[in-house]
This record gives sequence, structure tokens and C-alpha cells, in this order.
Amino acid sequence: MRSLRTVEVAAPLREHWDMQAFEEVLACNIKDVIADFCLTDAEIIRFYADNQLHGNMDEMVTSSAELYFKGETLSYGYVAHVSAEREDAKHVVLDMEFVHDSVTVFFKIIFGNYDIGVQISEVLLDTAICQSDFNPSSFEMILSSARLRPLPARFKSSYCPAGALRH
Repeated sequence: MRSLRTVEVAAPLREHWDMQAFEEVLACNIKDVIADFCLTDAEIIRFYADNQLHGNMDEMVTSSAELYFKGETLSYGYVAHVSAEREDAKHVVLDMEFVHDSVTVFFKIIFGNYDIGVQISEVLLDTAICQSDFNPSSFEMILSSARLRPLPARFKSSYCPAGALRH
């Protein structure tokens, strides 16, 4: 039996972080997963979300993520819903998780009619990581080490140096 690692919620430093930078780094690193996921018909995705067919949604997310990320590093969080203020402005929201090394990130992917967004909900850091050293560049290196192959140059975030090494 594996013991659970000790983690700290990174909320106290959240107000000091540029969350938009972290969200951009995350979005850049999952663009290929999102692109693969978007090959599915939008009506099927909405149907699964509307009817809470989490097993089906998990299968689609897993098959998209397994091409780009190691193991179960990037996974579906078993929450999905369709938000519709107006008929022409429907969007689907999926809860997602990124778990690798010493960082766990809970986030949402928002699929709009014409755009896609990423919103980080929570960041958990292993107690071995100094929170003040956690920044968009270090987050990019963690995401990079979770990938099966390097992120294409065209997907790189402006928050990360071009020469960032994979570890």
C-alpha cells in the first residue's frame, strides 16, 4: 500500500501569483490534447455532459491525453456541465486534473462556440517544494517532464524561456 504524500494548498500565495501566466502555460501544454478532443462532434460532447455520462467522457479525455502525456498525468475530473445563458452561447465545462511529481492542479476547460479557455481552480504543492520557487517557468518544466514528447515550438508560452530544458 502506498502512503499519501503530504501536500500544501498553494492558496496563501495565490494572490501573489499571476494566475493568468500559469493558465497560459497550462493551456499551451495541453493544446494538442484539446485539439485531439475537439475532433469529436460537439453534440456528442454536449450530450455526454448533459446526461452525466462520465465514463464516456473519461474515455474520450483519456484517449486524447494518452497520446501526449505519461500515464494518468492528465485526467478527467468526473464533473461536466453545459452552461447556456442563451441558445447561441452554450459552452461545455469539464473539470480536469494534472498530477505529476510534486504538483497537482485542478482546472476547468471551457469549450465555447468559438473559443476554448482554461481556468485553474486549485494548486497543491508537495511540502518539499518551496512555494516561493514555484513560478510559470518551473510549472512549464513540470508539465514538460510529464509529456511523452516535447511540446511543439509553436505551442510555447511567452512566459517560458525558449531554452527551457526537459528533465
